[in-house]
Amino acid sequence: MVKLSHENFIKARDYIFANGDDINRAWFKYLFENNDTNEFLNVLQKYQHENGGFGGIYYEFDYQGPCLKATEIAVKYILNLKEKPPANHPLIQNMMKYILGLYIPEIGNWGEVVVPEVNDGVHCYWVRYRGEDTSPIENEDERIKKYKANEKVCFAAFVSYYSELVPKELYSDIIKYPTEHILRYWDKNSPDYNKEIFDKGEPYDFEYFQWFVPCLKDKDTADKLTSILRQNPTAFMELDFARSDNDYVHLPCDVVKHPKSIIYPAVKDLVLNSLKYRMGQQSDDGRWPLGWSFGDDEGLQKLQTKYETYLTLAMLEKLDRFDMIGI
Repeated sequence: MVKLSHENFIKARDYIFANGDDINRAWFKYLFENNDTNEFLNVLQKYQHENGGFGGIYYEFDYQGPCLKATEIAVKYILNLKEKPPANHPLIQNMMKYILGLYIPEIGNWGEVVVPEVNDGVHCYWVRYRGEDTSPIENEDERIKKYKANEKVCFAAFVSYYSELVPKELYSDIIKYPTEHILRYWDKNSPDYNKEIFDKGEPYDFEYFQWFVPCLKDKDTADKLTSILRQNPTAFMELDFARSDNDYVHLPCDVVKHPKSIIYPAVKDLVLNSLKYRMGQQSDDGRWPLGWSFGDDEGLQKLQTKYETYLTLAMLEKLDRFDMIGI
């Protein structure tokens, strides 16, 4: 198997330490130096606000206050730790209070993941606050049908991961909507199967569901959802790898980020081949570039540097998971 050379690993590490922030450096140290969960959590906790939400760890806007979008990144860190933090850890408990406090039972989901203040600072246009409609959806079947997993089902994953912190009835309500949405609308054998989901080809729900399903306590249900999500695994993947040189596309290794992914067995060769292609996109300075621009504005360029640092660290993490970094 082709592996990233030690020289290129060092280049990437140096780029991360030169351009990253405390959380980037702490995550690198956790992954490649000490695996010290408590040390990493101590750094992550510095980005947690009094209300339990996180800020300053998402790089498509410069707003530093708490919001669900930044808290999503904290969820990702927690779920990717090799050792599960205890449920009584203050960071976890405060995080759960924040997440549950923003759940909207009347729609069976969370609302907008950014706050209006995001628009006041430098931000990429696709993450601006657009307002939100939280009008109650009275019919449960309609709530299931309209369920939006993108950016939100990761909070349901966190709720399931730490279900002991959630009232039983509320837990069941939160888990029900994404579960039933997959069962009804993603399964080719369901009378409600929605082929449009796959025709549109947007990968986001598919990627977020890979966070959610492994966290389910009911393994029979998890297995059933896994088999459904494997029915059409390449629908959301760009198989012309060269398009990723200058365009925003999702290669198989962008959709399936871990060998433990529930989708990986169905697309193993595609994931490994695309990861090899991504490896070759590393720049001479050690970073993995986007291949496209946030914009020409100085503020957006600064954000892009932060984002590419985060992306570079994510690439090293991914390559390490697949044992594709040379000694």
